[in-house]
Amino acid sequence: MSDGRSAPDATLYRLSLYHCYLGELLRVGAPGRITSRQLADELGAKEETVRRDISFVGDIGRPGAGYEPEVLFGAVTEFLGLSDEYPIAMIGTARMLEALQVVFPCERYGMKPTRLFSELPEDAGQVIGGLAVQNLPDIAQIDPGAGISVALVACSPGWVQVSLDLLAAAGVAGALLLTPIIRVRKPAGMEITQLRMPCDLKSLACKCRAPIGAVGSR
Repeated sequence: MSDGRSAPDATLYRLSLYHCYLGELLRVGAPGRITSRQLADELGAKEETVRRDISFVGDIGRPGAGYEPEVLFGAVTEFLGLSDEYPIAMIGTARMLEALQVVFPCERYGMKPTRLFSELPEDAGQVIGGLAVQNLPDIAQIDPGAGISVALVACSPGWVQVSLDLLAAAGVAGALLLTPIIRVRKPAGMEITQLRMPCDLKSLACKCRAPIGAVGSR
């Protein structure tokens, strides 16, 4: 079996969707088998796309018979290089970190926060989810042996670049940005995925505008 670095970015993203969906399915009680058509219907993809994506993972299904959910989940987990407790760092104010624990319980999705950092000095020492919040400069003290290669960055815009530079210097290879900041300088060797919330909301608002002349439109 090859690893995720051999697949296109779009395939990796869809495989992560399959991984999340299969994980949920296994938690609530999965059926004996699941087909590529069922996966496609559930996740809004084309059946042939699902089959092609899974072909990167390996020869693990039978034509017409589908896949055993647990086997497929394990194969995708290995392909993506994940584990049940994939360690990540999270950066944001204590209030933001607490909110993220509620709306994004990482452990349910194969992730485990192991270090928390805040840009607010007064947040240091607060305990969230069993972890003590540390000051932002403490990112430099991340132990390479801790296996943290990804961080979720949800700090205020003025601290995003500082956070990225500190993470890169500490050997963290990737960051997911949950921030309204539009432009960042990507540190050398770091992969960044950015959710541009203001842009996404503006685009959605444009798509959802009532037609001219409709009731309530201006």
